[in-house]
Amino acid sequence: MRFRISCGLLVALSGLLASPAARAQDQKPAGTATPDSAVVNGAGSMAPPPAGLPSAEFETYNVDGTGVRYTAALTGLYTTGTVERMYFSTSHTGGFTTGHWQFPAAFSYSYGRQDGALRERELLLLSTPDYRIRRWKFYALGEFETSNLRAITRRLVTGGGVGYQLYADSTNSTVALSTFLLNERTDYNAEPDFSRHVVRNSTRLKLRLNRGVFSASELFFYQPSLRDPGGDYRLNSATVLAFKLYQHLALNLSYTYSYESVVVQSRARANATLSVGFAYSTGQ
Repeated sequence: MRFRISCGLLVALSGLLASPAARAQDQKPAGTATPDSAVVNGAGSMAPPPAGLPSAEFETYNVDGTGVRYTAALTGLYTTGTVERMYFSTSHTGGFTTGHWQFPAAFSYSYGRQDGALRERELLLLSTPDYRIRRWKFYALGEFETSNLRAITRRLVTGGGVGYQLYADSTNSTVALSTFLLNERTDYNAEPDFSRHVVRNSTRLKLRLNRGVFSASELFFYQPSLRDPGGDYRLNSATVLAFKLYQHLALNLSYTYSYESVVVQSRARANATLSVGFAYSTGQ
C-alpha cells in the first residue's frame, strides 16, 4: 500500500502566466453559439486545467508487481490586494494490479474564484485498465469531464488502444509510445446549449529519466479529429522535475499545458499551470 501527499507552494506562478484577458474572463461565454459554426478560437489566456491532469488516456500510475496503490495531492492558494484570488485543487489516483492486469482510476477537482467571480470548476473522472504482455500494453479507456473554463457541461470519452515500451533500464528510466481511438461527446454550456460528437486518434509519448536524487518525467498527447485533423485537435503536456531531499520527501516542479483548437466563443484555447511543492510518500 502506498500513500503520497503533495502540497503546492507557488501555484501563484500560474497567475503570472495569465494575460489581462484571462483575469477579466467572465463565467458565461459571450455571443450566441450554434452547433459547430459558433465554436471558435478564444483569446490567448492561460489558467489551470483540472488539477494538472491531461485531458484523456492519462496513465494514472505505474506499478511493478501486484497489489493496491493510492496517491493524493492537495493544492491551495489565496491572494488579496489588487486582485483577490482563491484557488483549490485536489487529485487522487488508485487501483489494483494483479498478474498482467492493471485497473487504475483517477479523480481530479479544482475550484477557483477571482474578484468574486467563478473561474475554475473543473472535474475529471478517468479509468484506463490495461493488459500487459512483455513490452506491450492493451488499453481500454473511460472518462467523464466538466469544465467551467471551457464552458463544458459534460464530456464523455470512451475508447481503446495499444502501447509499446521503447526503452527501459535498471534505473526505472523509460520511453513509451501509445496510440488510442477515442469516441468523444461534449455538451457545451453556451447560448443556446449544443453538443459535438468527435472521433479522435490520440498519440502519447511517455518519458521518464532517473539519475541519482534527480528525476524527470514528461507526458505528451496529440489528439486530432479523424474528420478534420488540421482544424480540430488537442495538445496536452505534463512535465515534472523532482529532487529527492530525504528518503520519503522530494521537491517537485510541475508544469502542465493544454490546448484545444476548437472552443466555445470567448473561451481560451490554451491553459497552463506552473507549481512548486513538496511530495511525501511512505509504504511499499
